[in-house]
Amino acid sequence: MNKLTNFKKWIFLLNLFALGSAAPAFSRQPTAENLLSVAPKFYHIDAKRHLIVINQPLGAATSQQPITGLLLDQSCPLAAAVPALQQGHGYTLTRGGERYTAYFTQLPIVELHTRHSIVDTPSVYADFALTETSGQATTSAVGIEVRGGNSQSYEKKSYELSFWADTLGSASRDVQLLSMRTDDGWNLLAMLNERTRANNMVSHDLWREIHQPYYLAKEPDAKSGIRLAYVEVFLNGTYKGLYALSEKVDRKQLKLKKYNNGIKGELYKGVSAAAGSLFASAPPFDNTNELWAGFEYKHPNELTDWTNLHGFVDFVATSTDDAFNQGLAKRFRMDNAVDYYIFLNLLRITDNTGKNLYVARYTSGEPYFYVPWDLDGVFGYNWQGVRDSTTTDVLTNGLYQRLNQDCSPTGFRATLAQRWTTLRATVLTDSYILGKYRFQTQYLLANGALEREQLAWGNVPNNAGEQAYIGRWLRARLAYLDKAFTQPSPSQALAVTPAALAGLACYPNPAHDLLTVELPDGTGEASIRDLSGRVVLQAPLGGRRTQLPLAGLAPGLYSVSIRTEAGVHTQKLAIN
Repeated sequence: MNKLTNFKKWIFLLNLFALGSAAPAFSRQPTAENLLSVAPKFYHIDAKRHLIVINQPLGAATSQQPITGLLLDQSCPLAAAVPALQQGHGYTLTRGGERYTAYFTQLPIVELHTRHSIVDTPSVYADFALTETSGQATTSAVGIEVRGGNSQSYEKKSYELSFWADTLGSASRDVQLLSMRTDDGWNLLAMLNERTRANNMVSHDLWREIHQPYYLAKEPDAKSGIRLAYVEVFLNGTYKGLYALSEKVDRKQLKLKKYNNGIKGELYKGVSAAAGSLFASAPPFDNTNELWAGFEYKHPNELTDWTNLHGFVDFVATSTDDAFNQGLAKRFRMDNAVDYYIFLNLLRITDNTGKNLYVARYTSGEPYFYVPWDLDGVFGYNWQGVRDSTTTDVLTNGLYQRLNQDCSPTGFRATLAQRWTTLRATVLTDSYILGKYRFQTQYLLANGALEREQLAWGNVPNNAGEQAYIGRWLRARLAYLDKAFTQPSPSQALAVTPAALAGLACYPNPAHDLLTVELPDGTGEASIRDLSGRVVLQAPLGGRRTQLPLAGLAPGLYSVSIRTEAGVHTQKLAIN
């Protein structure tokens, strides 16, 4: 009997508990508030700027009533109820008695927390979290340091991230981020000197369309360059703005051969415009030093040996014309040489003829090839983000100056003309390239990212004005290159006839203190450029004979262009 009584009591209590638990679902009373609840991983707060950025999908925010506020770490009423929330729009709300502006964005958000000052080197420990709109979250310990050269002086810094398996960095950790590669090394590019915040994004995308690795059949995962994705960054609770999360140019990205019993790929980074990186000369090297003549040694890690690259640079700088024309294809991929020359000049990347690029080799004994890098000063802007409207020049270095002399039926000039014509019918049109810019900037505008970037850094110009400028510049540049690249020789590219320039002379060559220019009609202009394409001297020509002072120019190889009403004459100039 006691057992039966206890059983009945247990059944009674169980039913009572079930009724009590279900009661609120049926007895909930209407309230004056209709708050949208946001999961903690999706909202990111900058208390100093009174800014909240949320990348929770708005598809989950359905309601029959106007939304009166957000439920974050506390209830945050909106200044005015809204029927629905929109991506990219700023909403005024109150949090903790203070007014904030909240935005919804589709961009992934990176949170970084560190107790250490972030410096150039060494890396310091930080907690990393990347949240995507899908809800996918990646967390890790990372080492973080400031990256870049001149850009380190900017207030908004770029960062290099090394993913760690522990807080001490004693072991690395590979992670896959935003459908890009799986690796332990990533970059966060600040893009402060990119007026549209799209130069690197558009340019790297365009290069990957123009050029593919020649060994792709052997290495299906090899990339000809890097991929990037936009993110927004918070550092120690402070909104740092819009960044491009990017892969790195390294052995893994290019799928170069590892070092193994003498079999190896090679990778060198051009870090300065110097004798070696510009292919002007091959000074002696020291294998105890990871820097040589403008290059930094990158791969293989097992040893430092400049012998191969030194031999290649010396070949370019000193070989006879016959030896150069006959032997270059064994030393450098001609398809890559043509594609990079087109790319360099299409974008007019004045800072990338010797530096900000890589020279790579897939495996022992095979030709070298170029890989572009750091494409911020492009499409009518210099690396400082200042407009440079020049469209009527051609950028070269020592390698390309020699290649341009090959005017044979199957040589560099003929191959360049054919390749240019092919690309002009597909990806190298103003509508296609400008479409890439519009796609990227419309994405940023629709999500309010440029508005927040302006809030954080205050230097975002009118986007429509920048787009219009890029369009004008690009159309003029394409028109000039249509002429310059489709002629069988550089001198014919500007349609200058020998008769028109009869009597023109530049001497002595090599020169030392003075260069004498003689003109048939006595009027014109002279420009001297270094191997990077930079104008180092420009002067009007008056009278039949003009002497140009060269005392301020360093010894080396240059090009001199004489512009007259009849056209332009360009030739090599050596200064001792």
